[in-house]
Amino acid sequence: MEDVKITETTSTESNPSTSSTTTTANKDTETKSNLIEANDNVVKVTENTTTILYNNQNEVFYNPVQEFNRDMSILMIRMFIEEKKREMEAKGKPFKKVRILEALSATGLRSIRYAKEIDDLDYILANDIEQSAVDSIVKNRAYNGVEESLIRPNLGDASLVMMQNRSYANNYDIVDVDPYGAPTVFLDSAVQAVADGGLLCVTATDSAVLCGSYPEACFHKYQSVPIHRANYCHEMGLRILLHSIEQHANRYKRHIVPILSLSVDFYVRVFVRVYYSPSEAKKAFSKMCNIYSCTGCGSFVKQPLGVVKQEENGSIKYKTPMLTKELTQTTCNHCSKVYQVAGPFWANRIHDVEFCKKALKYLDENPTKFNTSRRMFGILTSVCDEVQDSMFYFKTDHFTHTLHLSTPATAMIKSAILNGGYKCSSSHILPCIKTDAPFDFIWDIFREYAKEKPPKNLSEHTPAFHILAKEIKHKVDFTKHPLAKGEHPDVPKYFPNPKENWGPGSRAKGKNLNNKRDGDEAQINNKKRNQKKKKEPTTCKYFLLNKCIKGDKCENIHDNNNNNNNNNVENKSEPATSTTVETKN
Repeated sequence: MEDVKITETTSTESNPSTSSTTTTANKDTETKSNLIEANDNVVKVTENTTTILYNNQNEVFYNPVQEFNRDMSILMIRMFIEEKKREMEAKGKPFKKVRILEALSATGLRSIRYAKEIDDLDYILANDIEQSAVDSIVKNRAYNGVEESLIRPNLGDASLVMMQNRSYANNYDIVDVDPYGAPTVFLDSAVQAVADGGLLCVTATDSAVLCGSYPEACFHKYQSVPIHRANYCHEMGLRILLHSIEQHANRYKRHIVPILSLSVDFYVRVFVRVYYSPSEAKKAFSKMCNIYSCTGCGSFVKQPLGVVKQEENGSIKYKTPMLTKELTQTTCNHCSKVYQVAGPFWANRIHDVEFCKKALKYLDENPTKFNTSRRMFGILTSVCDEVQDSMFYFKTDHFTHTLHLSTPATAMIKSAILNGGYKCSSSHILPCIKTDAPFDFIWDIFREYAKEKPPKNLSEHTPAFHILAKEIKHKVDFTKHPLAKGEHPDVPKYFPNPKENWGPGSRAKGKNLNNKRDGDEAQINNKKRNQKKKKEPTTCKYFLLNKCIKGDKCENIHDNNNNNNNNNVENKSEPATSTTVETKN
């Protein structure tokens, strides 16, 4: 068999439909592709600086569609190392090269890319529970010319390996957890394995759970209840994951500071710094909140779980919060429908804007460093432009659908918010609206908009009837605002999927999946499905009625001598009649 060479583009850089002027030079001409070479026994995949080898049976998990994930991870780690250098210099201490633990390494692609594209590394511990994966790491390390001392392949259970390195002396500067499915079974050991002030990188691909499709699964995994079908479900998933990481860290007198939190494609990826501080860990309950979401109009009220106040003498008081004034009644203040309760969620900031601006500057100076640089630049621009103190976003069509109105231009609604003196932006997740404006002001905007074409024949039982019946209390100005289209309107921020069937891919087929990917419903369901016995063939009822057209290809039994089945079928085909059956004792 001859070698087959296939050029496969895994990024959206060359898609003409996404071309747009950007502030970063040469970004539009950036077109790097992944080269895939296949022969009888080996498949070679080249991603940026690294080529990995794996067999066609996919015994070791590899997902080429997550190149953006790997590119962004490399950028964040580079920026973290630069930040750590500045911190050590400010303290007058020497900088030491960093150590990285990749808990679920699979083919070793991520670790090898880290080794080849990141400076100032001491070594990387590339761990996996599968012997075939460890063999693959060794093979790929040699194939890519990486020094043996720089990447150390390790065979072991991810949680156990991290627990073995939970002492201060053995902590890693960077811990990367990128499982298939939920990361929750690894979080307890991960927050202990990362050094004080270190970087923890976590991926969750169970977006359906985080976004509210399975609230019972979300609670037993993340100890949080999501809102089903919420418009802001993807940011909700981010905040649920951050809440879970913070909970695990607090048990060991640690706390987290998010530097970048992304919900992209089919997964959530967060980068948080973990610090040891008993006093800050006590403040954790003030960083969490529950949500009371209206079942009618979708408006919500935040209820903090705790309050931290500093007294005049400098002492800190931890208090149970009073009920928010909007919750003085059990029904919504806007539409009089009932609330549903969800949470807890992470209520603090989800990004470190100054950190992200440094990453943007690096991309601006190195536009061809990554295959997905253009998309990275767009998403980081959105992150920096986001309203940081606002929780969740909303879609314009949600409000117009509730009020039975036509949907106005998003820029028009943003202008009204900005003219009202509030902050407003899009989200890195969707081209929607993220603002610190209260809901009563937002509803006033749509009440004013409804004056042009008010809906007719509204039932008094609908949310629209109650909302539009209220008077407008705020001045609404739809005059076009210069920032209505954002601070960087010329930077493309939202890209289409690079190819069809864009998703997490199939699971690895190793022998120790229960240990390697513990806690994933898909794995349990697949196992049950494979264990089901094949259905026993039965007598074909159509054959008994002389109506079977499949003949010898029929999967059921064709048996002329089965009178009992014949009688049963005939009885089923006739109308039901009253029959008395006598039995003898």
